[in-house]
Amino acid sequence: MTGHILKKLAAHPFNLDDKALAWVRSTFEGLSLDEKLGQIMLPLCRDLSTESLSVPLSRHVGGIHRMPSRTEQELRASADYLQTRTAIPLLMTCDIEFSEKSSVSAGTPYPNQMAIAATGDPEQARRMGVVAGREGAYLGFNITWTPVADLAFNFRSNVVNTRSFGSDVTTVMAMTAAYQQGARSAGFASSVKHWPGDGLDDRDQHFATTHNTLSMREWRDTFGKIYADTIANGVQVVMAGHITLPAFTAELGAAARSPAHMPATLNFDLCTTLLRDELGFNGLVVSDASGMVGFNARGPRSELVPLCIAAGCDILLFPDDLDEDLGHLKAGLENGALTQERLDEAVLRVLALKASMNLHHTGGRPSAEDDRARLIGLAQHAEWSRTASEAAITLVKDTQGLLPLDPIRHRRVLLAQLDNRMSPSGPLPQLLVADLLRERGFEVSLHRKGEPIDAASYDIGMYLMAEEGVSAKENLGPRWEDLHGLFPHSMERLWKYLPTVYVSLGTPFLLYHMPECQTFVNGYAAVAPVQQALVRALIGEIEFVGRSPVDPSCGLEEALL
Repeated sequence: MTGHILKKLAAHPFNLDDKALAWVRSTFEGLSLDEKLGQIMLPLCRDLSTESLSVPLSRHVGGIHRMPSRTEQELRASADYLQTRTAIPLLMTCDIEFSEKSSVSAGTPYPNQMAIAATGDPEQARRMGVVAGREGAYLGFNITWTPVADLAFNFRSNVVNTRSFGSDVTTVMAMTAAYQQGARSAGFASSVKHWPGDGLDDRDQHFATTHNTLSMREWRDTFGKIYADTIANGVQVVMAGHITLPAFTAELGAAARSPAHMPATLNFDLCTTLLRDELGFNGLVVSDASGMVGFNARGPRSELVPLCIAAGCDILLFPDDLDEDLGHLKAGLENGALTQERLDEAVLRVLALKASMNLHHTGGRPSAEDDRARLIGLAQHAEWSRTASEAAITLVKDTQGLLPLDPIRHRRVLLAQLDNRMSPSGPLPQLLVADLLRERGFEVSLHRKGEPIDAASYDIGMYLMAEEGVSAKENLGPRWEDLHGLFPHSMERLWKYLPTVYVSLGTPFLLYHMPECQTFVNGYAAVAPVQQALVRALIGEIEFVGRSPVDPSCGLEEALL
């Protein structure tokens, strides 16, 4: 059986040579059962102290996930500690999504995926992948769970939104392929998420199992095309989501091996029959974070953990309790819920991925300090970020002819924005736009909720909202209550008093809530280069050249009038 799988792993996408295959074989043959079980576990480590990191190391885990927002010193030191104390190099994973929440804090501020898609240029996506790979490698990472290949079909889906390349299949395919090419060229493994495709359900897998409700004809014309293309282009890792695809269960009929309510992470038909047999994926499948409600709501964890591997996932991501979940896997082997053959296949795929990344030669340690100048914080990266940001800013409508803003005619600006911005994980930095406008000669006053609006004291009004699509955040709406105060103040609108421009540096779908707004701009991301590009576009220093990757009117024809 081992020889049969090894022969498959020599092929696309791992493309292992004889020496790499020999390493995989010899390493596998030397593993005890506990070491095999450890290889398919990938815990999240928030505590990067050596005392904390020694625990997963002692369990022989296959990889460690860390947050790229940690400091350069913490990330490099922890990566070096981990990789020098393991017999088998680790997968060092992260989520570099280039949102405010999921960015490399020590690296280059970069616009998110939807902003990149708004440029219309796949080269921008390739550069995005290069930056993720270069800067991540210096910090000791070797794979990021990006890009997001979901389709922003449902404007109420907060968990997809600006994390995606939009709603157009052709655009998403082109951007995804370019991103992966860039990441691989920088030494990273390539991955894609969230199988079998998110963006229809308006719920979040952190809080519920969600559903892809397309028919199989529709699915094969959309997500199926995207995944077939990324597989053909050599993606090495597919992340399975806590997402169902009921139409496939119905299509299989009596041949279905999993119930329709089971998400891909627990569904043999989706992870094996559809992904591997129909689409021909020969790489590694990793579950999405197994602590999500979308996973745990499907039954007792003692049953779900072995089922996840039996269904076709090769790695269990973020075990709740490492020892307990290892125990669940061992019990699954004993009671037949998980076969030894399936476990061995998963372990071999993990080792094959590591060999394809050349970790068996490099040891996976972070790049030398001498390499810093060519990997992280480069002037080239900053220039790429600037040009992408300027190419992304999108003028959705300006029916009143307000733009460009002029520091003489529009000098006095009343700006409404959130005072205390938060991600689900903590506070976000104050926006820079007010200060950038002041530097250009504008007098900017911040509107305080509940205060009366004196139209004679200002020339224009401006709303500034910056709510990117993000996991575990349930409200990306216009936040009228936070901007104007409790009801009835929440019914106030600046444009009742002043010519007003509304700017979203996040979700592109806010016009749905205010179709009467006459001047509306989407910037998609709130990182500093985008804010700088926004101000330049607002005052006419650069043109608005971005093109929306989604329908900003959300189907409301009146919103664009």
